[in-house]
Amino acid sequence: MKKIVLLSLLMFFFNGRSFAQGGKLLALKEKGIIVHSYTSGSYINIQFVNHQWITGYIDWIKTDSIQINQFALQPSMSSLGIYGEDTIKLGPLKIQLNEIIAFAQEKGHYTSVITSGALLQVAGPLYAGLNISNSLIKKDPVFSSRNLPQIAAGIAAWFIGKLQHKAHPNYRPIGKRFSVEII
Repeated sequence: MKKIVLLSLLMFFFNGRSFAQGGKLLALKEKGIIVHSYTSGSYINIQFVNHQWITGYIDWIKTDSIQINQFALQPSMSSLGIYGEDTIKLGPLKIQLNEIIAFAQEKGHYTSVITSGALLQVAGPLYAGLNISNSLIKKDPVFSSRNLPQIAAGIAAWFIGKLQHKAHPNYRPIGKRFSVEII
């Protein structure tokens, strides 16, 4: 009896596998801190290497790759002539971790007009255009020494808005700030 128990214990330790929490969690990190985690069955919206956005549910996660069961929402018209959205299943897609270049923001994520640069991108050209139109209405020279700094300020505001938009995108690009890892 002791030999059977000893033999079964040896078989368990030498032939058994240990499944100790390895490779089952896809973590999105911001400067080393996990901000979002994904497991099998989680909804995911990522940008692929070819800049295509992929939407779906995670089937499985391995040490260096994931499989996504893709779907897409396509606008369609019902028999009553009412527009709606139809779900199209596109099938599974295996993706390596280095093929993911960005993650979409979660639904309900608030993007400010000020931090995204949209306010300056609109206000800058409007300010420059207003100065040009006022000069034309008053029959003043458009590019006079008095008006030129004001037009330049409008162009500079537009340029600063472009820089802000690039610094604060509405998605999470993988790079300096964000990283992805399988834990």
